[in-house]
Amino acid sequence: MRVKIDKQLFTIYPEIRLGLLRFQANVKESDDAFWVYMNNNILPKVRNTIEGKEWSEIPGIRGSRAVYKAFGRNPGKYRVSSEALIRRVRRGDELYHVNSVVDVNNLISVESGLSVGSYDLANIHGAITLRKAENGEGYTGIGKGFLDMENLLVLADDEGIFGSSMSDSVRAMVTQDTKDILVVVYCFENDIDLPALLDDAKKAFREFADGHNIESWIV
Repeated sequence: MRVKIDKQLFTIYPEIRLGLLRFQANVKESDDAFWVYMNNNILPKVRNTIEGKEWSEIPGIRGSRAVYKAFGRNPGKYRVSSEALIRRVRRGDELYHVNSVVDVNNLISVESGLSVGSYDLANIHGAITLRKAENGEGYTGIGKGFLDMENLLVLADDEGIFGSSMSDSVRAMVTQDTKDILVVVYCFENDIDLPALLDDAKKAFREFADGHNIESWIV
């Protein structure tokens, strides 16, 4: 599988990396045992980590906001997905229970502060490129209607754009029919230990999402 970053992006913002996982899984409904672990172990730790911090001071969110500004989008109006999740955590709101893969996806995101997207490879065709969306480009977001993606960094295949650090498309979303999965960690800070994060992500997908044949790499 070929995933690349458009080299022109680095002239505007040099700190761009993608952490990638590909694996197979039998996607299931949200698991009660997972949510006990999430609510008792992960979310209290996240609340403690972010206590008293401005959003621009939180690792992961800091770089994502910076890259939005560098490419001309307002991070206060178009929130990065990890910030949206962590805002719910800070307020004490319940996180969405989606399915076994997306729930782990969101665990990784709230722990790291990085946006994470999970995609059904059966609905992605050809090589994948991270590039800047052009005027008029957008897609139907999950639960959000049409999203204008102009000037955001987006994932694109032969059929067009399908994912970003803000919100992902209905076309490539993971459902209980999904078998072959690509996970993308959007990283816009060089001081984040992305290899270690991917190792932790592999363990979480194995334990909580029955992930197997897991490959990982960084571009």
